[in-house]
Amino acid sequence: MIPDFTTVVGVDAKHLDQFRITWPTWKKHKSSLLSKPMWIFYDQEQIDPEHIRLIVDHPFLTLFPWPPDGTEYEGTSGDKWGCPQRHKMLAGFVHVPYFIETLYWLKLDTDTIASGMDNWIDESWFEDDPAIVAHRWSFTKPADQIEKLDKWVEDNPGELKELAAKPPLDMHPKPGSNRIGHKRIISWCGFFNTAFTRQCSVLAYNSCGRNQIPVPSQDGYLWYCATRLGLPIKRINAKNRGWVHRSSAKGIKEAVSEAMKNGK
Repeated sequence: MIPDFTTVVGVDAKHLDQFRITWPTWKKHKSSLLSKPMWIFYDQEQIDPEHIRLIVDHPFLTLFPWPPDGTEYEGTSGDKWGCPQRHKMLAGFVHVPYFIETLYWLKLDTDTIASGMDNWIDESWFEDDPAIVAHRWSFTKPADQIEKLDKWVEDNPGELKELAAKPPLDMHPKPGSNRIGHKRIISWCGFFNTAFTRQCSVLAYNSCGRNQIPVPSQDGYLWYCATRLGLPIKRINAKNRGWVHRSSAKGIKEAVSEAMKNGK
């Protein structure tokens, strides 16, 4: 059986502009999402929530301002992986789902385009009550992220007793490499167990502070916790289930144009 889930989207000004373009494809090709609750957390420094309602005509929409007042995020603006704005928005995907009531939540990024087949969810993905069901991926960037997470646990054994009781992942990149190759997931399309996410939210809160995460990567952090705790993870091919992911503005527009011409 497919479990109940809530779709979660995070937007700042840039990503709301993306969602304005991609949302029509979700409605056209994945209209079943309209029968499930949707939460959008938004950067309250950049966005008027009424602008979201003008774009996203979802019947069960909850808007969640992010982050709470007074929260700041470290990083270097010139560094893609360490950008404070990126850090802020990815932290939302760890802490906002704490308040969700469905068994799972579905993360869909605003640069993800629906291209077909509305019956895209395979109930077999959930047979072992996995912590994560997400698109398969083959590396982590930056290359030292897993080393940093191992050290995070080592430095906080009192706050992270469950993780500290398990062996470190002990994964190290090859000298000079900008990534570490291994089997993992990427979360532009992924389901996450809500109870597991709450656990990760509390672990980050207790060790890093309110609304913080130990590394500026939501999927890297949640994948690490699930892997170290020995929880089931399902790596799927979302592209075979009618989803397209594009990172450039040109690529998004081309994929949206193609999706809107095809199908029902």
